[in-house]
Amino acid sequence: MSESKRLTMPELRMLRPIANLNDIEHAINNARLEVVEMDIIEYIRFVGSFTQPGLTQALRLRARPPALSILCEACRKIGNYIPDHFDKVREWSAVVSVDGVRWDGDLLCSAAFNIDGLRLSPEEATSQFHTFAVHPELFNGLD
Repeated sequence: MSESKRLTMPELRMLRPIANLNDIEHAINNARLEVVEMDIIEYIRFVGSFTQPGLTQALRLRARPPALSILCEACRKIGNYIPDHFDKVREWSAVVSVDGVRWDGDLLCSAAFNIDGLRLSPEEATSQFHTFAVHPELFNGLD
């Protein structure tokens, strides 16, 4: 991504739609999530940051389907209960995507960045794996 198109961390943060925590909790509780979907959500909310290989290993998941695909499916189910917010998240997701493509997992978490504003990813040569962070309002690892 060229420097002229790179958004700063404050810009990314200001743009991200933030739902009321009670609305998200209600949606999660009503989404009829499968056990594995709920396990993934509970895990990422507790640890805060994660990679797909780390998530797969920590929860002893099978390699297929990929953990991030399971997470996206869960986000779509949750999004059915907060459709206006989910639509806003999807729009935001496409804006902040390097490729202009939305990622439904952005409902609960997004790519993590280092202090220099670079995504923690192989493409940026900042991490072996894509690294994600749960949104601050959803983190519960210190409760």
